[in-house]
Amino acid sequence: MAGLDPAYAAVYTFTVASVVLVAYAVFRHSRLSSTSIGPGRLAGLAKDEARRFTTGDPVFLMHLSIALGVGLSIANSLLDPVIEYAPLLRTLILIFSVPLAVGLAAAFVWRVQVFIKSKRVEKELRSSDSFTSASTLLQGILILAIGLTTSELVLLWLPSLVLVGGTVGVARNLLVAAYYSRPSVNLIGYFDRPVSALKTPFSLGDVMAGKIEPEQVHVGVGKISEFDASQKLSYDSCVEIGACEAACPATASGRPLSPRVLVRKVSLLSRTAGGEQADPLTAVGEDELWSCTSCGACVASCPVSVKHLDLIYDLRRSLVARGKLDKEKSAMLENLAQYQNPYGFKSSTRGNWAEGLGIDTLAKNPRAEYLYWVGCLSSFDQRAQRIARALSKILKQAGVSFAILGPEEMCIGDPARRLGEEGRYQELAYQNIEKLNSYGVKKIIATCPHCYNALRNEYPEFGGRYEVVYHTQLISDLIRDGRVRVPADRIRKITVTLHDACYASRYNNIFDEPRRALDASVSEVREMGRRKEKTFCCGAGGSNYWYKVPQQRSIAGIRTDEAAKTGAKEIATECPFCLSMLDDATKVMNTGMEVKDVAEMVAECLA
Repeated sequence: MAGLDPAYAAVYTFTVASVVLVAYAVFRHSRLSSTSIGPGRLAGLAKDEARRFTTGDPVFLMHLSIALGVGLSIANSLLDPVIEYAPLLRTLILIFSVPLAVGLAAAFVWRVQVFIKSKRVEKELRSSDSFTSASTLLQGILILAIGLTTSELVLLWLPSLVLVGGTVGVARNLLVAAYYSRPSVNLIGYFDRPVSALKTPFSLGDVMAGKIEPEQVHVGVGKISEFDASQKLSYDSCVEIGACEAACPATASGRPLSPRVLVRKVSLLSRTAGGEQADPLTAVGEDELWSCTSCGACVASCPVSVKHLDLIYDLRRSLVARGKLDKEKSAMLENLAQYQNPYGFKSSTRGNWAEGLGIDTLAKNPRAEYLYWVGCLSSFDQRAQRIARALSKILKQAGVSFAILGPEEMCIGDPARRLGEEGRYQELAYQNIEKLNSYGVKKIIATCPHCYNALRNEYPEFGGRYEVVYHTQLISDLIRDGRVRVPADRIRKITVTLHDACYASRYNNIFDEPRRALDASVSEVREMGRRKEKTFCCGAGGSNYWYKVPQQRSIAGIRTDEAAKTGAKEIATECPFCLSMLDDATKVMNTGMEVKDVAEMVAECLA
């Protein structure tokens, strides 16, 4: 047992006091933000962390090393006066300290590399000197905290230096209390909020029902005080870990956006002279917001669960409310209002792709088991129409009863909502739901992941509750059940690489089904490095398909490069937007690769 001399007693007292301070800081921030951090939340977080551990994500493993390293060193410090009476416990602590110290050392090196890259990004974005200084300070504190924790774990092996280790631990605990208690609360409170979750600022249904007056509807954020408590907690929780920036396709393409910089600018703005009355758009550029593809990589990769997309959507809504739209964006919204599709084509032509295929509309066959929600791209774009024809061929061969809405189908509304025009989105949503409910629709098939996401995750809030299945899911099930048979001699002898669509994979966890469908129809599937929940965006999401933003290189071009490096001859997609973007990129880059939807690849194998 360490001697109870005055120096030891003082260090131990400060250790206990610093741990209490950490606990108090966490409790205080949870109360201020009304965030639950009870035992149930902690148990759920532990379960989720264990799940993520199995993915082997290096950034997460380093984050976990930091969290567990801090926890282990605190536990050892508190138990130090009695540890000699529990030699087995002492041995276990030492054993666990080794891999954690290694992980922390790796995290330290990685953090230094991220710091260097972040300064390069800030220079490219022409960040202000004040921002760069604040960023350097915060990242320096994170590097220091990692270094202190690593040192404390190493000092566990040197009992003679217990006072040094205790002092190091106190310093680190003070940093945790000051800078990392808020991120801890944010993580505990929102680790399980899915990427697909999107806050609805008002209900058009309530307005139409007279429950609220139109002038009471408020969209977007005009000052910091208009963010709710959870949003403030989120952007103030950013400690510039940098995982979001590393995963962001906009940053990678040289667009004027870094999710790290964006969130931190808003957080720092709240601490300026303007305070709660400061307008976020005085610190955030318009092109910065329009650069986001809403792929969700920033949210999914953040170890402390910052919700970047909430901030981006609210600020986009502010731009729309202030009329800050160029001709391309305005034209798309006008087309949605006048023609119920972003192209501006007549609704009467929406079902023309199905002529001669013997496909009924729901008006002719209201008893069909499934409604096939075709979507705007597959209805009007000549290339994407081949997806609709391919799926129809598969469904017919399998004997699936289905019908389409044809001219009665309208845009799902996703382009408007992602752009920031919430009113137009809800108007389309209510009209679509009214139509679907009038036919008594129960089951829906979608070939567009944006339509699928809206129908499955967003429409229930407005009264549209259906069993929604994605086309790759249904195709996989039909093959598994033997309703679709691919003869061995019709399997195409070709190598294919699959591009996971963000709204299918990251938003809705559809990973294995498209791969099973491809395994049944081609000889070899080669995976890209970034796949499944780590997929890289095609560049079309967030309404980016309908307008242009400044960039050094196309996002689709980056992804096409990744696909070409696999050596595959074809790129398989599961989204009409992805198909269009990658098809254009392969032609511009002259890769010689063909791009086809999973449904097309399966349909080619059928008689």
